[in-house]
Amino acid sequence: MQSHLIKDKTSSGRLKLLQDEVRSMIYSVGLLVKVPSSLQRFSDNVDTFRQYSDLKAEAPYIAEDCHVPKEWPHSGNVEFKDLSVKYGAKLDYALKNLNFSIRPRENIGIVRHTGAGKSTLAKVIFRLLNENVEGSTEIDGHDTAKFGVGDFRPKLGIIPQESTMFTGTVGRNLDPLQEFTIEDMWAAMLKSIGINKFLIRDNDAFSSGQQQLFSLCRLLMRKRKVLVLDEATADVDLETDRKMQELIRTEFSDCTVLIIAHRLDTIMNSNIIIVMEKGEIAEIGPPQELIAKGGKFSELVQANAF
Repeated sequence: MQSHLIKDKTSSGRLKLLQDEVRSMIYSVGLLVKVPSSLQRFSDNVDTFRQYSDLKAEAPYIAEDCHVPKEWPHSGNVEFKDLSVKYGAKLDYALKNLNFSIRPRENIGIVRHTGAGKSTLAKVIFRLLNENVEGSTEIDGHDTAKFGVGDFRPKLGIIPQESTMFTGTVGRNLDPLQEFTIEDMWAAMLKSIGINKFLIRDNDAFSSGQQQLFSLCRLLMRKRKVLVLDEATADVDLETDRKMQELIRTEFSDCTVLIIAHRLDTIMNSNIIIVMEKGEIAEIGPPQELIAKGGKFSELVQANAF
């Protein structure tokens, strides 16, 4: 029995066509493999869009009939009148009927445990809460509720609990709106470098404590008459906290400063201490007087409950 070897003669053109078909098939399979992850990303984007689309509109950015005076605030007097706040119409009050004044250049320490209404007060000052707010907040005689939020917020200074950081250079993080010179930025950085040598390279992954130092640098460039430090040193060690407070007292000695904190060390040099309890003022007065009085602040000092 004779066997024959049959050779299939394939032209180079047909071979090239076959190769193209194989490549196309591999590419199509690759796309199919990516479909689940693409669908997940699309779903995440839709969820994010829904979250933002469901947000209620903030208060007007600019109030055409009530602009912020050019030199406001000029002295830094802050007054809360019958201030009560809820986070929802059916929820309990987070702040209840607050009535107190802060004189220009005073350093106020606001203390108590989480949930007592300390940070809610900071939100009210910057009008991050605009619904279910009763009473008023006045700064240098002006009810802040009458201003557009984009008009008056830049007039105040803050170091928040969580500092905002941008991708990019140190310069972009310090001056995202390009309002200052490189000399201004270096002056602020050098003061903070004395506290903690953190401003070294661009694009670093900074710790939360270092990010708070960035916020301090921003304040040093944008000096304001009214400053709010909302747990501004919560993520730094005690020594760095002490140095930050010394710098704040020196650089902002002519400003009104509200310090919201858990730490005893952070607020002990304040002119006035306010102890919050369930949204109300439990005690108010100079720290040494409150300690001598033997009330709630004295108990916190003895227990070191910060």
